[in-house]
Amino acid sequence: MRIALPVHKFPPESLGGTEIYTLTLARALVQAGHTVAVFYPSAKPSSVTPNNHNDGIQHWCAPLPVTRPSEDPVRQFWHTFRDGAIEHAFSDFLRDYQPDLVHFQHVQGVSARLIELAAGRPRLATLHDYWYFCANSQLIRPDRQPCHGPNLGCRNCVDCATARADLHFLRRLRPLVGLPFVYRNHYLRRITEQIDRFIAPSEFLRQQYIDQGWPASKIVMLENGMDRSRLIDAPDIPLPAPPARPHFGFIGSLAWQKGVHVLIEAFNQLPLNAALTIYGSETVFPDYTAQLREMAHHPNIRFAGPIHFDHVGAVLRQLDALVTPSLWYENSPLVIQEAYVMGVPVIASRIGALIEKVQDQKTGLLFPTGDSNALAATLQRVTINLNSWSICATILHRRQRWWNMLDN
Repeated sequence: MRIALPVHKFPPESLGGTEIYTLTLARALVQAGHTVAVFYPSAKPSSVTPNNHNDGIQHWCAPLPVTRPSEDPVRQFWHTFRDGAIEHAFSDFLRDYQPDLVHFQHVQGVSARLIELAAGRPRLATLHDYWYFCANSQLIRPDRQPCHGPNLGCRNCVDCATARADLHFLRRLRPLVGLPFVYRNHYLRRITEQIDRFIAPSEFLRQQYIDQGWPASKIVMLENGMDRSRLIDAPDIPLPAPPARPHFGFIGSLAWQKGVHVLIEAFNQLPLNAALTIYGSETVFPDYTAQLREMAHHPNIRFAGPIHFDHVGAVLRQLDALVTPSLWYENSPLVIQEAYVMGVPVIASRIGALIEKVQDQKTGLLFPTGDSNALAATLQRVTINLNSWSICATILHRRQRWWNMLDN
């Protein structure tokens, strides 16, 4: 079967969860004997041409104008869900590649009309976030509180967008400024009616879409697949030894919605018999990273920079627990699945799909979202009572052995 995977970004240019999952899926499909092409926009190519990689995946890159990041807010908004140049490139791709099935991973910043252009073939879409009804895709308000979705006239969407673009004066014109958001949401709702089946990696996300009017019969809950060999067989790399045990870790984006500041506030309260290593790029949100470094007073907090996805297994091998202190409605963080594969328990916020992903007292521990004192108490509890904590690790190691038996 010839399968197409349209996505907004792809490794090695971008290494987010959606991108890594798309790469993992593409590799698995190739190993199963299918022909796989990934279509995505890139600032590098001048035309849409296939590029075959060593892993058997065809990369079809659509030209992305280098001026895109400097566009005015109106054009930026339009290009989040429509782009004539990319639509034309996708039509060329469909004509030349002739896929039997199109599995959309993400079309934010690509074009939602790609769904319509792929008519005549089975069309699937994996829901990686809330973008089809939330323009910022994360359901987070400007006051950093979770959002319940667009209200009448999308007035709350206007507040969110104007805060992000520093155009607060436009809030006086909410009914008028809200019209583009109403159109956007109506267009995306109409265009996604053509999707044959949606895949939601968590029941929480599935229910969010149902609450917004998407048909429940079209959305199946299916956890993201995982390439366990990438983690278990990850080569050892030079990593500094933790100065104390237990060794806690954070792996992900250094962005405020990930709650890294909550983790640092909590860890500052711990004695010196524990260590924390934070993995993530410091260049994406430099102001926030500078704030994190300034507030990190504990001598055993270390910032280790970004980690390549092929080395995540080596990093997890060194951790006693992974901490996911998110403040937004996480869908299905890939890093939690990766931790479980490596037998590492997870300490997570009690929010969104994290409640599904972390079984309290079994595969990890949950704490109240944004409560640094409660997180500090949880970390201290683990530090003092390692014997009880090892129960979680034992369960995960047994699960890992079971997975390995299934592979054999």
